[in-house]
Amino acid sequence: MEGIGHLATKDIADMQKVKLPPNVKVLIYAGGTNRWHHPTIAANGDGIYLYSSNRLEKQVDMYADNMGDPNTLASFLKYGEDNFPADHKILLFWNHGGLSGVCYDDKFAQRDDKGNVVSHDYLSYDALKSTFAAVYGNSPEEKPFELVGFKACVTGSYELANSLADFSRYMMGAEPSVYDWNFSDWFADLAKDPSMNGAQLGKAICDSALKSYDSYAKATHTFSIIDLSKMPELREAYEAYFDEAARRANDETGFSGAFARAATAGNVDRYSNWYGDLGLIAKNTKSIMPEASKKLLDAIDKAVVYNKRGEYLKSKGISTYYPYISSEKPAMSVESSEFKTIDAQSSSYAAQKNLYRNLLGLNVSQLNVAVPVERDSNGHLVARLTPEQLENVSMIRCLLLPVEKTDNGGIGSFRLGESILNSADDLKIDLKTGTITENFRAVEQVFDGHKIAMFATVSGRGHNFYEVPIILGSGVEKKPCTLKVRYDISAKKYTIFGFGSEVENGMVRDINAFNQLRPGDLITPVLFTTVSDDEINGADDPTILNRYTDPKTGKNVYLKVTAGTTFVFTRDSAITDRKITRGNYVYVFSFMSPNGNAAMSRPGLIQVKHGEITRFTEEDDLDEDDL
Repeated sequence: MEGIGHLATKDIADMQKVKLPPNVKVLIYAGGTNRWHHPTIAANGDGIYLYSSNRLEKQVDMYADNMGDPNTLASFLKYGEDNFPADHKILLFWNHGGLSGVCYDDKFAQRDDKGNVVSHDYLSYDALKSTFAAVYGNSPEEKPFELVGFKACVTGSYELANSLADFSRYMMGAEPSVYDWNFSDWFADLAKDPSMNGAQLGKAICDSALKSYDSYAKATHTFSIIDLSKMPELREAYEAYFDEAARRANDETGFSGAFARAATAGNVDRYSNWYGDLGLIAKNTKSIMPEASKKLLDAIDKAVVYNKRGEYLKSKGISTYYPYISSEKPAMSVESSEFKTIDAQSSSYAAQKNLYRNLLGLNVSQLNVAVPVERDSNGHLVARLTPEQLENVSMIRCLLLPVEKTDNGGIGSFRLGESILNSADDLKIDLKTGTITENFRAVEQVFDGHKIAMFATVSGRGHNFYEVPIILGSGVEKKPCTLKVRYDISAKKYTIFGFGSEVENGMVRDINAFNQLRPGDLITPVLFTTVSDDEINGADDPTILNRYTDPKTGKNVYLKVTAGTTFVFTRDSAITDRKITRGNYVYVFSFMSPNGNAAMSRPGLIQVKHGEITRFTEEDDLDEDDL
């Protein structure tokens, strides 16, 4: 991250604004980047530095060490213990965080011929635990650290806390991404009162960090302080919870689908593709696992002693692995590299992994073109799922596809326009009866008048969050990104907070102050279209997302990624709702399983004339003249 805005240099410079008392010393292991911008480190190279009073001086030259190697961490811990014994110690990790690991080394990363990172070493949760044990013993009578904290993404997890429980009194982490801390503020607090315990210092770090964040980050970020002495009780409740879930997923029809829907519900704060707030997942499963869910929620409340969260979040302060898959991501399976990474970690509980294997084995392919669409008494389109079909479904969405022209033969045979409207908040879903009802409002979202695809993520507290896929830039500079968009329900207004992307191995680079759209940026919306067999570039065409076969015609229809019209972002650019006054739209219900497999219902058709909405089903005798 030193390569992104010189962030490490900035934080070290912020530390140096504070003159420390004689009894406070800071050891800094500087490494992991190809180039330093801090004048002292740039002149002296990688190694261990001491900041005391107001001086930064190099102690040990360790230029060749890989920061993602557990031996590097062990040598740093031993050096500190041998040369700077202290009554109270804190340890901070500064770098990326992600899929069950932290701190990868840019200098030692493997890159392709274009300079892109292919792979890199990082410290897994298991490696952290074994390294601490190698230095301090498996269960030291006196915990060596008052606080272990992470300026790294998605580190406020149960798995990380469980790995460190024997080695620190408190742990501080963030459930979402992290991009800045205000080091001078909390260093000043520490200088005034070096007797602060881990919880007090952690609170100072949390408060000062969010104070420096922009409006989006303040509203959507969290920091938590976890009392690691409460981990035995939390561990017992956590294991009992997943024991029951894994057992019932194997024994009871309907349980797996119910758990998957609870874990991916719109009120669950999700972080990266693999983490969700543990407390909100437990809260959502109270109806199917009342005792285990309550016990887990009570244990979380005792363990999380401080939870600084943004106004748009409901997080309880600690996350857990959940292999969440959004509709834009490749399907995950038990054979995927991401799941294998999780599966290999002992920090992830065995019953939890068994449950996920069960969930990732669910498949909605048998729902393809098998779910009919009918009209209810109010004239709205309705799909009805049997309990057996619901068992495989974790998400239910709707797809609205413009019809450019149709062939004779009704709505089962059609040609679709080069755009797609996707929404999850215009459905009424009754899981008790398996009834999903369309609630089309004859509006579409546009960005400066250009059609876009919007995917609902988190909802509640008067707002909905969406992700909008785009291509930013042009030529060799263009890159795929995802806009983060908030819709204020009362104000009926969309706000673009910025854009984000992912880095390798699940490490997350989220929306931050460096990722804001600026006037002059070229934006190309990522849209979707449908094509036939003779229009695809082979079976391995990477732009093909899914295939559907019409049983009436035997023809294949492929859902394909396409590019919209490129336009220039300006200061007045905005996402707005545009009223649809006229048009014909194929409407289908979309079902997704936890492994990312998707299926669609039989189509319905929605016609808008002069603002009036009429629905049709395949039972209606339509021909081209009716459209």
